[in-house]
Amino acid sequence: MGIDTTKSFADINEGTQVTAQIAEATYDEEGRFGPAVELSLDVLRPAARAGDTVMSTFGLSQPRLSKVRDLRADGLDDEAIAKVLEKKGFTFQSIDDPETPRLGGALLRIGKACYNEDAHAVKKLLAECDTFHDLADALIGRRFVFTTRVDKNGYTRVDGKGEFYRVMDDDLRRKREEIAVAKEAHNARVDDGHIEDDFDNIPF
Repeated sequence: MGIDTTKSFADINEGTQVTAQIAEATYDEEGRFGPAVELSLDVLRPAARAGDTVMSTFGLSQPRLSKVRDLRADGLDDEAIAKVLEKKGFTFQSIDDPETPRLGGALLRIGKACYNEDAHAVKKLLAECDTFHDLADALIGRRFVFTTRVDKNGYTRVDGKGEFYRVMDDDLRRKREEIAVAKEAHNARVDDGHIEDDFDNIPF
């Protein structure tokens, strides 16, 4: 079975772009800050870090309960919190009433990247998932690209505020690299005084 951990085994500089595969995905409906999905990511690129593991947790959207936690942390009592919530248009019997979690934020963007930014595929995925446990299971084995951050304890994490990208297959990556090299060669020839046709109109 092995031993579980919440720490990252990777030691990757902050701001590094990483390609990873989701090795494990676990839904925790009673996370420290509310319902969340924890991802264990196997690093594929950069090659020097291949095989490292990055772990990050992504909360689900519960706007009222999140607001309650933030306001309590600021020192407001329940009566004052209720007034703030009412002004913001929330309806509730008690400020701590259960609130159905929703998919949003970084986890939704990761899901889109894992499914190649294909809106139809993402819609189909969500329609087939009855629970967040199902969604977590569906993400296992999927790949995406993210940027790293380093948390206050020095662990490598996913920068949830950064961009997420789909993983290009090798043929598409190679083609884009060839186009970039060809454009660079074309620009060099033009800089040397050669007159050529408009490079952007050359079909690939």
